[in-house]
Amino acid sequence: MAGNFRFTMDQKDIVRFLTTTIDGFIQDRLINKEQRTQHKEQCAERLAAEDGSCDKDSEVEYSDQAVLANLDWGIEALEEAINTYNMETKLARLDYAEKMLQVCAMLNPKQKTAGVPNYYLSAWAHLNLSYLWKLRNNIQNCVFHALEMFIIDPFFSRIDFAPELWKNLFLPHMNSIVGWYSEERHRLMMEVIPDSSDLSFTTDFDQFFNESLVFSMRPHQLEKLQKLEQLYAESLDENTRLYAKYYKDCTNSDSTSGKKAAPMLPIAEPPMTPLHELSRSVPDFVKFGPILPKSAGFSLAKRSKDGANETIRENSTSSQSKVEKSSIWAAKGRIIEENENEDDSDSELDDASVDSESKNNVFSPGMKMVKDEDIEPKAPLSNHKNQIHSPNIFSPLDSPITGPNNSSTNPDTNSKREPKYLRLLSTRLRDTTLSDSLSSSLEMSTDQIFNSDKEVTGLKNIKKKNNNQTPSMNHDNENCLGFKDSSLCESDEGNQSCTTLPKLEKLTIGSKPPKDFVCPITGQIFGDPVTLETGQTYERKAIQEWLRTGNTTCPITRQPLSANILPKTNYVLKRLITSWIEQNPELAQEFSNSNTPRGSSCSPSAKDFQMLSITQRTTDSPSLKSKETYIRQRSNRFMRVSVATSPTSVLSQAAVETILNSLKPYISSLCTSENLQECEEAVMEIARLWKDSETDPQIHAYLSKPTIISGLMEILSASLNREVLRTSIYILSELIFLDESVGDTLNSVDSDFDCLATLLKNGLAEAALLIYQLRPVFAQLLVHELVPSLVQVIQNKSEGSDNFQLVIDPKDAAIAILEQILIGGDEDSRSLNALSVISENGIPSLAKYLERMEGRRSVVSILLCCMQAEKDCKSLIANRIELSPVLELFHAGNDSVRGICAEFLSELVQLNRRTVCNRILQTIKDEGAFSTMHTFLVYLQMAPMEHQLAVASLLLQIDLLVEPRKMSIYREEAVETLIEALWQKDFSSTQMKALDTLLFLIGHVTTSGMSYTEVWLLKIAGFVQPYNALIKAGQLGQYDNESTETMEDEKNAMNSWQKRVAFVLCNHENGSIFQALEECLRSNSLKMAKSCLVLVAWLTHMLSTLPDTGIKDVARKSLLDELINVLQSSKNLEEMILASLALKTFISDPITQEALRAYAKSIYRTMRKLKRYSTVAVDIMKALLNLNSVDVTELWSCKEVVELDLSSNGEVLSLHYMNGQVLSGHSDGTIKVWDAKKRIPRVIQETHEHTKAVTSLCSSDDRLYSGSLDKTIRVWIIKSNEIKCIDVHDVKEPVYELTANAKLACYVSQGSGVKVFNWSEAPKLINFNKYVKCLAVAGDKLYCGCSGYSIQEVDLSKNTSSSFFSGTRKLLGKQTVYSLQIHDDFLFACGSSVDSTAGKIFSLSSKMVVGSLSTGLDIHRIAINSDFIFAGTKFGTIEVWLKDKLTRVASIKMAGGHTKITSLVSDTDGMMLFVGSSDGKIQVWALD
Repeated sequence: MAGNFRFTMDQKDIVRFLTTTIDGFIQDRLINKEQRTQHKEQCAERLAAEDGSCDKDSEVEYSDQAVLANLDWGIEALEEAINTYNMETKLARLDYAEKMLQVCAMLNPKQKTAGVPNYYLSAWAHLNLSYLWKLRNNIQNCVFHALEMFIIDPFFSRIDFAPELWKNLFLPHMNSIVGWYSEERHRLMMEVIPDSSDLSFTTDFDQFFNESLVFSMRPHQLEKLQKLEQLYAESLDENTRLYAKYYKDCTNSDSTSGKKAAPMLPIAEPPMTPLHELSRSVPDFVKFGPILPKSAGFSLAKRSKDGANETIRENSTSSQSKVEKSSIWAAKGRIIEENENEDDSDSELDDASVDSESKNNVFSPGMKMVKDEDIEPKAPLSNHKNQIHSPNIFSPLDSPITGPNNSSTNPDTNSKREPKYLRLLSTRLRDTTLSDSLSSSLEMSTDQIFNSDKEVTGLKNIKKKNNNQTPSMNHDNENCLGFKDSSLCESDEGNQSCTTLPKLEKLTIGSKPPKDFVCPITGQIFGDPVTLETGQTYERKAIQEWLRTGNTTCPITRQPLSANILPKTNYVLKRLITSWIEQNPELAQEFSNSNTPRGSSCSPSAKDFQMLSITQRTTDSPSLKSKETYIRQRSNRFMRVSVATSPTSVLSQAAVETILNSLKPYISSLCTSENLQECEEAVMEIARLWKDSETDPQIHAYLSKPTIISGLMEILSASLNREVLRTSIYILSELIFLDESVGDTLNSVDSDFDCLATLLKNGLAEAALLIYQLRPVFAQLLVHELVPSLVQVIQNKSEGSDNFQLVIDPKDAAIAILEQILIGGDEDSRSLNALSVISENGIPSLAKYLERMEGRRSVVSILLCCMQAEKDCKSLIANRIELSPVLELFHAGNDSVRGICAEFLSELVQLNRRTVCNRILQTIKDEGAFSTMHTFLVYLQMAPMEHQLAVASLLLQIDLLVEPRKMSIYREEAVETLIEALWQKDFSSTQMKALDTLLFLIGHVTTSGMSYTEVWLLKIAGFVQPYNALIKAGQLGQYDNESTETMEDEKNAMNSWQKRVAFVLCNHENGSIFQALEECLRSNSLKMAKSCLVLVAWLTHMLSTLPDTGIKDVARKSLLDELINVLQSSKNLEEMILASLALKTFISDPITQEALRAYAKSIYRTMRKLKRYSTVAVDIMKALLNLNSVDVTELWSCKEVVELDLSSNGEVLSLHYMNGQVLSGHSDGTIKVWDAKKRIPRVIQETHEHTKAVTSLCSSDDRLYSGSLDKTIRVWIIKSNEIKCIDVHDVKEPVYELTANAKLACYVSQGSGVKVFNWSEAPKLINFNKYVKCLAVAGDKLYCGCSGYSIQEVDLSKNTSSSFFSGTRKLLGKQTVYSLQIHDDFLFACGSSVDSTAGKIFSLSSKMVVGSLSTGLDIHRIAINSDFIFAGTKFGTIEVWLKDKLTRVASIKMAGGHTKITSLVSDTDGMMLFVGSSDGKIQVWALD
């Protein structure tokens, strides 16, 4: 092998060498994340530049977009795999990355994708696949893909992808080619050296290889040099591919059987060229070594933070120093062919045109001998295999006769629109014009160029003039001036930069200063050169004037300038200029003459560029006048450029003096006159003269004096003439536009801004323009409350002046100011200002304003603020707005603009009508020439997190317009984004926003724009009060009877939508969303936990409506413990109901039942509290009681709360519970009212209306009835804190038991039977020869518990009786029914224990016994609630039975021994039990 391999290597050694080298290279790349990021940006620059050269009218196929998206997704997945430590995640991301990258790796290299050559994409993909297989520890595949990269695209592989690897693997084999190139290049250079035959071998050749040598080259010599460079590049690439295939064959042969023959070693031979036909030859005694920099064959140009190329500084003592501008330009992105079919109307730059955007070339005369081990190939400077993707060619001189490989750059390629669908495009700005001039092979000495500290200055290329050439004109720019000699017209997206050179018939190349010594703005030799961050050098005063006029970009490259302060003087260039001036004093004097400059440059007027917006000056701003119209109006100033007195002056000195003399009397009147009319006339004349001056700098400087500015402001404050006011504002706005320091003068006086605010409030729309130009802070705007006035400006028709045209439309300025007000301040101020816009009816005007491109972003931002502040306006905006302008803005805008549009559209579809939302989503999907869904998808991959959720929500909703049956990449990416946001534990705001997005995604939205999913779920659970409150408030909207959507259509659409959303969310990656929600439920934020619980309740509720795919088990595993924790710890009623609703979904699952066993008691207690609010609680309680593994006795617990000693009032004969109050009747005739809403009752009233014992209390509606031994029945009205007796009925006999309602009263007195009293007639006796002990009434039926263990039924409508139940007579003892209670259509009868049964339960409908209470104790009193039966026995014991299962769960022993229980009552909820005893006490028990 040739090169550095000094010994023979067998095949195994070669494979081992390959494996070690490539493995080490890949390992270094994987470790160095910064280098990978830088490499990705560099490749993205190429794609960006490539796309910038394609036809702006061409459309990109969706399949091409998908390929580029696959490459991006693959690289991103690979980065995630590198950065993660979770092995499962790493393997999953590697699998995904392999699928994505293989798509690009298998592309046809001969074709293009979205204008990008496939060989570039494929090689890039193979490099990343090599990373991937290294991560999988598969070195063989890693080596395979690395070699495949060099085979597919050797040029960019050695330039961009793996230059270090190329040096190690391939450079040692290229020595013969490098030596041939060096020899041929020096042979060609020797032709240029005069009298080279007389040189001796001791001659120092450095003195000859300077810029004068380059200037003296002839066109045919340059052409030969170009061909040499091209042939050299082709040879390097061909041999790189040849050796890559050889290496690949070696690895394949080594990995297979040993019988396969080893591949033959290729030989890199130099090409044969016709360059040997040169007339001069290098003498034999002159031995040239190869003249190559250390970076030969590839670019070492690094990317700085601002995107500009930083030239590499090398040591001046090195054998060769050079900056390869061709490689640098290649790195900037010229990677594909130019458009072959250009429009006929598009003019091309001729070969004599000067390329003003080419970078400064640096030449070096170095021709030192180089050792063999230092030889490295030079980066090819010619077109690689006639493909335009190779680096551009630069030279100090350009032949007027274009060679076959010298294609001129079409200026139309400079204005091509950057597509917004490529995520891979770099965000850095790039040069819009690419030069194609030949790159010089010679260089200046590093001793001269690179000794400056932190400054590298090069000499720009100068094209040789040809007087016979026809000047080129750009047909798209009418004002580009071309003289007969030569001209340059560059198209830069509508902006112009014109350079003119007067005809010099006898002027030779050597008779003019180097172009790099001349300022491109002034056309004069530099006096104080400054080099900007873009690499361009200008005269300090000229660039300062350029920046003062409002420009923020480089005049040549149009790149934005980040620095506000100019750098220091370029002393390296200044010393070179000084040296040149000393050698050429006469020529220097000629080119330093300011009155007759050799070449003058007319830069774009400051008004050719839009003003920057206050809030976002690089994205959107109020539009200026049409650039073409404005330039056409002032085109004559370009015709007088030759007599200009300054680089930006457009008038002759005589004309300037004339205007100044004319201005002076009017200025004097303005500043000194006390006559208002005279001052107003002066203002009008000043405006006329200013217009005639065409913004001459001298006139501007004269009018910018503080005294004149003050005079104009006095006119604004004093004049009532609207035309004069408009004219004054016109003058001031023009002055500020050209010099912002004028605005500073106005800002220095607070009263000036107050004056402008007053004018705006008084209806002068033009005042908005001046306020905008002053760039006030938010506080200034807020103080003056300008929102109504700004809205009025937007609503009113423009009143433009025919005489003067403002630099900005007042409406545009008003919109910009309004946006600043609405996005400034705190949330409260933003909300108030947005409400002010809505109240002023500004939304219709703003929606109409979207039709204009100018200010469209600001309008969308304002409308978004309005929707966020007042949700009610969403419907108004949805009905007024056209979505196509918003979508156009999204497609064409930058990332910030896209984020605003995405947020706007996301808010817009949050309406309370599902059918309307679906129509809007369908419109978004169908509008536009590009696929909106794909554009959303691409932006989703690059959007910041604050915008990702809105985009994901939109993308998912559009995808769900159809049934989600098939797999969709849009749906998967959107759901994945939402779930990933839920995992952001360190960013709680992101988690909260993701939860809100998912809740709005469900579709339950009120008319005020709030989600009512929680209220809807509470209604499902039986808690309807919040839902009814929304209906009462009109928040759910009213259906229009005349509308095509009926209520049924809306319900069907909503049900279908919910099922689709639930299906997609639940089934994504086997229910991964439930794991994320589990983490959110654990959040310390109560708001986040509540929102998460609502989402969990909805998802689990919807699971019951979806097909069973095993997701329910996944949800149960993730959520069951958290739901139980909510039920145990939460004190919030809504949260407990939501958790219960979610738990109900899993209650039938055996695993869930087993898990609930440990929590059955606490959950049962909670459900008992919730049952009065939610029907779900009852279902869960029943399920718990039916659990075989749960002992029902464990569910019961009670605790004595208090014992009330009322013995002073005698026995407690009766207790009654009603509306949170307990009423007690005592043997002394006292009735007490107790507040029982709290655990410990308190007396709120005590009455002594009865004179004897109160034996019975009952109620009906709002009336209380009391029976007493004083032979009266009293009727009481019940109030909140008291009872009042309203009627007394004397029944002539004592009342022992009473039941009554509004129609009649039934009571038991002495003797047998029961008496019925209809309140107006005498009581009637219904005698059935049995003594009645207790009564219960249901409708018109009265049930009487009698002696003999029987129950009689009395028909109150007929006053007849019949036997309901007859007990078995016993010979011993008396059997009696002591207590009757009716509950839920069942009659509970308790009394004497017969056959160990003291109670029976009857069905009133069938009169059949359905259950019994088995106990050996007689039951004298009974109380029933929804859960329990409380049976009070004669010995002071209360037995507690489960009502549903009739199972005894506990016994309560009354204090006081064998105290007789005289009364028993429970509250409605069954949480408290009140027991009255014969010893005059009331015991209160809490039931848990």
